[in-house]
Amino acid sequence: MKAGSAISAMLCGSLLVLSACSGMADKAQPPKEKHAATTVEGMLIEGPGKYAGTKYDEAKVTAELKKWPKKMDEQEAYDRLIELLAEDYEPVVKKAKQYQPRYKLTKLGDFDPNEGIVKKEQKQKKEKHVVVLVDASGSMAAKVNGNTKMEEAKKAVLDFAASLEQDTQVALRVYGHKGSNKDADKAVSCASTDTLYPLGPYRADAFNQAVNQLKPVGWTPVAAAIRAAKQDLGNDPNAENIVYVVSDGLETCGGNPVKEAKALHKSNIQAVVNIIGFDLDEQSKQALKEVAEAGGGQFTDAKSSADIKKGMGIWDYVGRQNQINWWSVENNNGILWGSMDDDKAIEGLLERGHPLYKSDFEEVLEPELRHLRDAVEVLEQNQIVTAKVAQELLARVDKREELLDRFRSNLKEQKSKELDAYYDRLRKRMDEITKGAQKDLDSREVNF
Repeated sequence: MKAGSAISAMLCGSLLVLSACSGMADKAQPPKEKHAATTVEGMLIEGPGKYAGTKYDEAKVTAELKKWPKKMDEQEAYDRLIELLAEDYEPVVKKAKQYQPRYKLTKLGDFDPNEGIVKKEQKQKKEKHVVVLVDASGSMAAKVNGNTKMEEAKKAVLDFAASLEQDTQVALRVYGHKGSNKDADKAVSCASTDTLYPLGPYRADAFNQAVNQLKPVGWTPVAAAIRAAKQDLGNDPNAENIVYVVSDGLETCGGNPVKEAKALHKSNIQAVVNIIGFDLDEQSKQALKEVAEAGGGQFTDAKSSADIKKGMGIWDYVGRQNQINWWSVENNNGILWGSMDDDKAIEGLLERGHPLYKSDFEEVLEPELRHLRDAVEVLEQNQIVTAKVAQELLARVDKREELLDRFRSNLKEQKSKELDAYYDRLRKRMDEITKGAQKDLDSREVNF
């Protein structure tokens, strides 16, 4: 072998050895130590420790602490303590940050406040179902204003039906129209209530023919007619279901019209029962008012066909006016109680020092602080750390408490501000919708 080649080989070999040694040295370097967090962001995610939460066992912790090497410095001891005893803050912090207000505005007719005010031409209108119940008892043969009550009632019903919006479904039911108003025919008459015009679009010829069949003959089964009206209305809870009862007197068949009106109003279709009392005495007025109230509707004291028609059309305005008023009251109360419930919920998550309960955050923080301080005491008593290091450790625990408590307080304040802003927006939204609904209502042409 030539001298030059031998030297080159020796150099290469030396380089390989050095390279290998260098690689071994790199692998032999200890990994960078991970110290306990000193920022609140780090503290919130470094848990849970070995003995966090329900895993905490004082005897096991004490036994493990006694095995630690003596004379540890403050940094090593603190790192080890956090590794053992840090609690898991992530679930409660996540729950608090993601907390959303519970209350939302209810719908007002076609207005959905949770989706924004929909332009009038874009509204999806509720289908309206209207049933007219006409009293055909013998007393309707009495005269008022030169006509029989039945003639006045017929005229009002015909005018009302002709004035309905084109997409309204209407039905006509008569009651007390069989037999007579004599005692011998009471059973037959009280059992009589029939649909003369089934629920459907208004067709003038057919509807007029049905109305013209009405004749005053029998007794007054108001309760049975109201109960039967549910069959006419159908079973659509999304429709606007309205009943108009035209009667010139009290129930005479032993039924309970208040009970039936309430049952219909509270049923799945939530029908509104309105009463038009025709030429009534004071006792009858009071009794029929109770029926209207039970049915969630209006009572009208009528003296003529014009009054009857007005009583039938009043739901278009007064009923909607009441709807707006009740909606406003309902949501004002909802906002008040909703905001209070949300405040309590945030307190339940993030409050500290409440005399009656501990918050979720407190249930995590307080045990951690107590366990850390107890552990420092064990370390000092067993001379694993000096008194000076023990004081330094307690100072670090105090600093940890300060940072975590400040974070808790800031998050609570932030969520409270978010809730206040949300409910302020709801109040403004409610005011916008109330004014918009009122303006829309006032702009309608109401034909009485």
